[in-house]
Parts: sequence; C-alpha cells; structure tokens
Amino acid sequence: MHIVIITGPPGSGKGTQAKLLAEEFGYIHLSTGEMLRKEIALGSDLGKLAQARIDNGNFVPDHVACEMIRTFFRNNPELKGIIFDGFPRTLNQCLEFEPILNEYNTKVHFFIDIDVDKENLTTRLLARNSQQRRPDDSDLSIIEHRFELYNNLTKPVIDYYKNKKNYYKINGNSDIKNVFSDIKGLLSNYIKK
Repeated sequence: MHIVIITGPPGSGKGTQAKLLAEEFGYIHLSTGEMLRKEIALGSDLGKLAQARIDNGNFVPDHVACEMIRTFFRNNPELKGIIFDGFPRTLNQCLEFEPILNEYNTKVHFFIDIDVDKENLTTRLLARNSQQRRPDDSDLSIIEHRFELYNNLTKPVIDYYKNKKNYYKINGNSDIKNVFSDIKGLLSNYIKK
C-alpha cells in the first residue's frame, strides 16, 4: 500500500490536488475534514464534537483523528494506495500514525507540501466560502486563527517528514492544472498504474 500525504495551509488546494491524484493513480483520497463533515451531517456524537471545533477553525483532538484513521485501515486493509489530505496535522498525530503504518507493513512514501503565499490563500478561502458556505472560511479572524494553528501545529509535522527524507515542496501559487502536473511528475516515477 502506497501512502502519500498532501499538506499545505488552509486554501492551498490540497483537497483538490488529492482528489485529482487519487483519480490519476487509482488511489483512495482520504480527507479527515470530509470524514468529519459527514459525521456532522449525520448528527453523530463525533459530528457534534467536530462541529464545535471546526466552525471555530480548530482541529479535532489528536486521538479522535488517529482513531478515525485506524478504523479506516482496519476496514480497508487491501488498498493499492491512499492520498491523505489533512492528516497528520500535528506531531503527535505523526507519532501515533507510525504504528498504524507498521501494522500494515507500509510507510509514508511521499510527503508533499503545497506552498502558497498568504495573500493568495486568504483570497481563495473567501472565494470558497462564497461557493460552499463553509463557516471556517467566512470570517477573516477565523481564517487568521487557522493560519496560526497551521503554523504552530503543522510546521513540526513538516520538520518530522523532512528528517525522514520523503519531503517535497511544490509551488502552489500557480493554477490547479500546473500544480497537478508538478505533483504528478514527482509521483509518476514511483507509482505505476
């Protein structure tokens, strides 16, 4: 099972790129944010917990995110590959993820960091809110809070994967097609359809 992680600040296009890559390579696109939004729509206990945190631009607790991933692996042990979008978001999640990967005899093969200028990110998030009506994209103070969370909690994740030598930085300021082409080119030498 091949494991690819796509990361980047809010509005970097990681979800869009993860979907495109999953289609291209026949992988599963796994977004913890989407999983949580489904739970919110169902009105589950997890959904109620998640809604209170996500609407204010916060992450769910690490143990909740990791348990969701553990359950997904347990239910899908024979997948060709997974493109992770939005996980792991903290160093603690990275550390909890390792034994899950070991259990399925795999590792993170590529950690792709989509780098986008802050001004560009803010413009994208406000535009996304006008299309999707997401509460976490609607308010500049919440957007700023999400950037701070990303910088404080997710930057150590980047350092963690840099040390594992599977880190790749991609310029995400370009259009969707160009960013996809850059990432696809990186993965194509390793992943065969």
